[in-house]
Amino acid sequence: MNNYQDYNKDSEVDRLIVVAVHLGGIFFGFIPALLVYLVKNDGWIKSNARNALNWQLTTLIYFGICWALVFIIIGLFLPWLIVVLNIVFSLVAAIRSSKGEEYKYPLSFEFIKS
Repeated sequence: MNNYQDYNKDSEVDRLIVVAVHLGGIFFGFIPALLVYLVKNDGWIKSNARNALNWQLTTLIYFGICWALVFIIIGLFLPWLIVVLNIVFSLVAAIRSSKGEEYKYPLSFEFIKS
C-alpha cells in the first residue's frame, strides 16, 4: 500500500469516490474512471482511478479479441467469462478501496502509467 500525502483515510468522500469508480466500471465501462482520472489531482484517488481505467481498457481489448474469435465456437462463450471477471474484480477492488487500500487488477495491461 502506498502512502499518499493527499489521502485522508478518515475521509468518507474520498472512499466513496473511489468505490464509485470501481463499481461504475461494471455498468458504464471506462467512463467513470476516465472522468475521475482527469478531474482529481489527489494521489490515492487518481491512482485508483488509473488502475480502474487500465482494467476497463483491457476488457475492451479482451472483447475485441472475442469478436475476432466469434467465427470459432469458443468466441461465443468468452465474453461471458470477461463479464464475470469484470464484476468480480470490480467488486474486490471496491471492497479493498473502501478499507483504504489500493487495488491493482490482475490480468490488466498498464496503458496509463503513474
